[in-house]
Amino acid sequence: MIKLALIGCGKWGKNYLKTVTAIEGCELKWACDLDYQRLNQAAPVYHQTRFTENKADILNDSEVQGIIIATTPESHYKLAKEAISKGKAVLVEKPVTINRKDSNDLIELAAAQNTVLMAGHTLIYHPAIKKIKGLLEEKHIIDDLCYLNMSRTSSASQAPKVDVLHDLAVHDIYLSRHLIGMDPIWVIANGESYIHSPYNNVINILMGFPNGKIASIFASFIHTEKTRKMTLVASKTKLVFDDAQTADRKIQLFDNGEQEYFLAVEENLEPLTQECLHFIECIRENKEPLSGSENIEFVAKIIDCISDSLAKGGEKIIIS
Repeated sequence: MIKLALIGCGKWGKNYLKTVTAIEGCELKWACDLDYQRLNQAAPVYHQTRFTENKADILNDSEVQGIIIATTPESHYKLAKEAISKGKAVLVEKPVTINRKDSNDLIELAAAQNTVLMAGHTLIYHPAIKKIKGLLEEKHIIDDLCYLNMSRTSSASQAPKVDVLHDLAVHDIYLSRHLIGMDPIWVIANGESYIHSPYNNVINILMGFPNGKIASIFASFIHTEKTRKMTLVASKTKLVFDDAQTADRKIQLFDNGEQEYFLAVEENLEPLTQECLHFIECIRENKEPLSGSENIEFVAKIIDCISDSLAKGGEKIIIS
């Protein structure tokens, strides 16, 4: 029985709470939050989990093998560092850290402690993305790829102290590399903070890959609707992934400009469930996660370059 703990029971933490407690062979022993009202609401629902306002209860419990951190982004680094220092496996919700230096520090510490460090890059574990990745490799579509166009928008209110780059756009940053199978070589980014926000709530990103392949990313907190869409265009094939659709209509494949068919997604597990199952597997087998150190280091480096481009008014930044 793998014993886990959760720090952060807020907006996304509630999803982890529900997901982990439903997994067989796993016990969510502790859940921690500084908001007593949240704990008071959750405790009657999840009887087998102990709720606390004190993270030390979790960090000092030798039975806890892994900790999921789903707090505000600026607190991730300190909490993850404390957990790793105690020899705990750690799953950190994105963004893992706000800057590249802190990400590299966590990577080095996890290696020194010989423990698991994993990012909550949920889309890597999405059954539809697994199917698309297999299709691209099977049909050698990536060799023929022209560009990826990705849109991730929301009309929900922007979380305090959160930039759209770290919240929405980060998904498409790691996803583009995951699907294309290589690292970008340059980035260009423009962003704006509208409606009295000190943080960017709209961003446009261009990433250039070897052989002329391009990924374009648009992310916005102030859109009129929620979109989760990706269009992949190759010379003879076009593939559209729309995560807002039902499982049998999420993936649409076109051949030579004509609609060919929808590809049904057979696996029924939610991406977050798949992610948590993978975390448990990595703890049990002490292996590197798909969204482990290499993935974390890549995202931190690209976000650093994008931030540099934003600060320089959309200047092209060569990735070294």
